[in-house]
Amino acid sequence: MDSEQLKVFLAVVQQGSFGRVAEERYVTQRAVSRQISRLENEIGVKLFNRTTNSIRLTAAGKYFAGRAQEYLNNFDSTISELQNISNSDECTLYLSYFSIFDAFIMEKEIINYKRKKLLPEIRFITVEESVEHILADLVLNKLDCAYINHYGSYNIPQASLYEFVPVYSNEMVLGISRENSLSKKKYIDEKDLEGRTLFYYSNENSDFMRKTFTATLHKSDTKYEIKRVSSIEQLMTSTALNQGIAYIPKGLIDHIMQPDSEIVYRRFHSQKQNQNYSMQMIFLKNNHSQALKSFVNSVKKFQV
Repeated sequence: MDSEQLKVFLAVVQQGSFGRVAEERYVTQRAVSRQISRLENEIGVKLFNRTTNSIRLTAAGKYFAGRAQEYLNNFDSTISELQNISNSDECTLYLSYFSIFDAFIMEKEIINYKRKKLLPEIRFITVEESVEHILADLVLNKLDCAYINHYGSYNIPQASLYEFVPVYSNEMVLGISRENSLSKKKYIDEKDLEGRTLFYYSNENSDFMRKTFTATLHKSDTKYEIKRVSSIEQLMTSTALNQGIAYIPKGLIDHIMQPDSEIVYRRFHSQKQNQNYSMQMIFLKNNHSQALKSFVNSVKKFQV
């Protein structure tokens, strides 16, 4: 599978026709059809239902279309960054973040560093990844540092390898639709959540937030249906429509989204552990980059 196959696939999705895509690309309809068939064979999944006069995406095809577009966007962005790096003499720092909430803090700290015109001058390259992916990339020296949410009793593998710098702290709360009877309560306890659907946001497939949440529970997590959603917009919309209860970092949501009058926020009282969280910058102790050292010193003096 290559990027050209993905581009042809997405073109067919947008046009809804092999013929129209063939005309745009100055090839035969048969050539476009062969590209799609080859892609389906390679991934082992049927993407389109074909009839004599029409084509229609399968459920798998609809999912794949979104992921394929994300892949191409990330690929193009990577190529652009590589070209910029090759033309620059600046120091470069590779940073990652787990969620849009971590990204908000990271953004403020990068802007603060640049506005103060601190040295060395740094080119910041950022990417969103799961915590599992972040930890692997730090060890492999693909990243210089990252931002993650330290919460619950999640044990970072080989934690002694890392330095942790707290950059923001607050409390995790539950976002609840006004249509939900729980919205009338002052706070929510574990029993209230039994049998209900709980949402957490993560761009990549990741168990991090599910594991950290269930680690705070007194009872088995089998009593709760915990689902990942891949965008913050989906998280808030699904919550407002009373399709589930959202798990939200208090204090940061107001910076990310406009207030939704259909959602209220309630404290969660766990029998096992409090719901405090700490956003932290994490990096390897043996990373001796002067750029990293300068940026970390700036972060320690800056308050979001």
